[in-house]
Amino acid sequence: MNRFAFYFFAWAAWILIIVGCSGHTFQYQTDSDLRSLRDAGPVYPAARFIVLSDIHYYDPVLGDSGSAFQNALMYDRKLLLESREIVDAAVQEIAGEIFDFLIVCGDLTKDGEMINHQGMRDVLTRISRSGVKVYVVPGNHDVANGNAVKFEGKEKIPVETITGEAFAEIYRDFGYEKALYRDPDSLSYVAEPVPGLWILALDSCRWKENRPDQHPVPGGAFSTETLKWMEDVLIQAKRSGKAVIGVMHHGILEHYQGNEKYFPWYLVEEHSAIAKMLVEYGVSLMFTGHFHAQDITAKRFHDPDGVLYDVETGSLITYPSPYRVLTITEDQKAKIESRFISSIPSHPDDFPAFSKNFVYRNTLHITDRALKKYWMSEQDRSAVAPGVAHAYLAHLRGDEQKPESLPETEGLGLWGSVMIWMRKDLIEGWWTDLPPADNQIQIDLTTGQYIETGHVPD
Repeated sequence: MNRFAFYFFAWAAWILIIVGCSGHTFQYQTDSDLRSLRDAGPVYPAARFIVLSDIHYYDPVLGDSGSAFQNALMYDRKLLLESREIVDAAVQEIAGEIFDFLIVCGDLTKDGEMINHQGMRDVLTRISRSGVKVYVVPGNHDVANGNAVKFEGKEKIPVETITGEAFAEIYRDFGYEKALYRDPDSLSYVAEPVPGLWILALDSCRWKENRPDQHPVPGGAFSTETLKWMEDVLIQAKRSGKAVIGVMHHGILEHYQGNEKYFPWYLVEEHSAIAKMLVEYGVSLMFTGHFHAQDITAKRFHDPDGVLYDVETGSLITYPSPYRVLTITEDQKAKIESRFISSIPSHPDDFPAFSKNFVYRNTLHITDRALKKYWMSEQDRSAVAPGVAHAYLAHLRGDEQKPESLPETEGLGLWGSVMIWMRKDLIEGWWTDLPPADNQIQIDLTTGQYIETGHVPD
């Protein structure tokens, strides 16, 4: 190789490295003066609040029978028919709690239908009438969704969805109208529900990329402008002595081994860099949803030393129908408790078993359809699907207890054995609970350490 060729390829390789590693540059990385803010650790005021996620409200006026609806229901893990009953049960339970505010981590509706947003707004209005403040962020299903339809017999008929501007108008009483700051490039905002505590309510969704009659973009990302706005807000919070908690739909940390490998669209893009930036400004708690699992994961960072907790809350209308109660005390402890809807009018005594069986059965259908695309035989699909369904259910519930043995390839055909070998780490990931515990814990917001405060029986 002559000298010219050597330098040309070296230059090309350098360009590829730079492009491959490119990303948003945060202010703290280049402005040394901002490092002085590290010493001002946040002091959290006492607060108690409720966390809901992925409510996927569905008005049966859009259809509750017919082959089109039944086919959609067969490949869905959400209890759409029971949606309003579950929501009503949750509202009734919440009414018995004493709390300062409530947050919803996105996916308020089935698929962004205007009528479902109007119904969800009415539900939140009922909650807020007691004087409780409510704050929402959008999920990937909520805005400009091409899947907004009604069901009539064999047909799926498009219905009105909403724009980003309409989302902020519909939910103006739930964060937007009285926001301290609004991001002009997204539906992100800042609110102060109790003196001294800011909610950084983030719109992590890519609804601007959605197109009519197409599936909405499931992944999450922030524009350069929103990242700049986010950091400006955090700098202001530090200088004003405000503690900050974050809320968004997509995950900020991986929740199981293989999360980013198999389902990257459940994590916001550049999540590692954004998580590091949040810790830089003293953020310890980020409340998320999207995967419908009751799962908490954490990551410790150095320089500065700090821990970020990604507290994912499962879907209210998917097994096990959870919500969370958070209590922050003046001694800088955050107690996280899980609650589960245990009864609805149509299933007063067997709702947990009914919902678990519903998700198990439909996960079998979804798994079978997915494996069929890889030309796996019907016999092998029938052997593999139950193991996948059980692992998924365990992850939804949280605090997974890994069984002694996982699905084996014995008895499967050659291609079935190859497929299990290629995907076995995903099943192991769903069964392996990354620390900390998922349902009942207490976090020391000063040190980042946690203790388990109980176990939720299945």
